[in-house]
Formats: sequence, C-alpha cells, structure tokens
Amino acid sequence: MGLRTSVIVNGINNLSDARYCAGMGVDVISFNLKLDDKTRMSSETLKEIVGWVSGVKLAGEFERAKPDIINQYADEFGLDYIQLDTPYLIDEIEEINRPVIQKVFINKDTVESELLEMMELYEPSVDSFLIYSSDFDTIDETNTKFLKNLAKRFQIYLGFGVHRHNITTILKEIKPAGIGLRGGHEIKPGLKDFDELQEIFEEIEES
Repeated sequence: MGLRTSVIVNGINNLSDARYCAGMGVDVISFNLKLDDKTRMSSETLKEIVGWVSGVKLAGEFERAKPDIINQYADEFGLDYIQLDTPYLIDEIEEINRPVIQKVFINKDTVESELLEMMELYEPSVDSFLIYSSDFDTIDETNTKFLKNLAKRFQIYLGFGVHRHNITTILKEIKPAGIGLRGGHEIKPGLKDFDELQEIFEEIEES
C-alpha cells in the first residue's frame, strides 16, 4: 500500500499497532523511551517489536536523556531516527548519531517571528520538525496561513488537527512534508480498533 504523503505514528506501544502501521505504508513508527515517564516502553517490548516489523523506519522519543544514552538506545535497538520532544542544545543534537526529528509546540501565544528564528537556528542540525499544539484542536483559517509559511521554509510534519475530512485540503493548501498521528492506547480503549487511523489512511491512499 502506498500513501500520498509521509506519515509518522507516535506512541506505538505494542506489536499489533506496529505491524498494522507497517502494513499500511507508514514511513516511521516511534516509541516512548523517555527515561522518567512511567508509560515508557520496556526494553523487552521494544526488542519484540523490532524483531517482528519490517519495511518501516523506527524512532525513539526522548525528552531529557543525554546524547550518549540516546545513542546507546539507537545502537542497541537499531533506531533509524531520534525524536526530541523538548528543545535540546544544538551541540547536544549534533552529538546524536541518528537523524533528529524535533518536536515543536505552537499555541495561541506563539509569536511567528520568534518561532521562525528558532527553527532557522535548528534546521541545519535536524532532519525535520513535528508540529504539535496544546491550544489548536483543528487546522482552519486561524492557523492555515501560519502553517503554510512554515511548510514553505522547513520540512514539517503536522501532528495536530488532522482528520479524514480535512486531510486532502491540508495536503493541497499547506503542503507539509507529512503528517504525525498517534498510536498506542490513544487509538481506542478496550478492543483494538484502528478506525480512526484507518479513515485517514484511506483518504491518503494512492489510487
């Protein structure tokens, strides 16, 4: 299966989710490896997943781990990317021996010029930016122009406000490098139900 845009799925925490995403043509699946997070993935589960999935890139999500610890995880589990969910010093990023996806949060108080300045500073040292928001639930006329400007200047993945009804418009108007989705327990509680992800995948499946 081919998708019309690149897709990262964060928060994968079990083998069935990982294999489902790989089979749907997702480019990158990532795992919560934050050292001080109670919901972080165990090494045993990560080993199981790494041993059973193929055809998809693997990323580890980190927050405050030192570069040497990150590199140990990358080498031990064969991670292809490192996702940093908080800003690191440029010098620290350059010590990481995998391409870095930098998570960036925007909200209603974000000053566009300041964000652009920060992203310009980071751009030479990272592979791409994953844009999240704590304020915006959707992508509409209030933030489309802003996001379009970001997509023109940087390699960005949109990690908020994306659903089956607006994904085609977003890809056409904003033109991001791709989208970021959530997996793991956030798909749906109880029985495994991939409806939410599947609806988006169906919309962006290549005909």
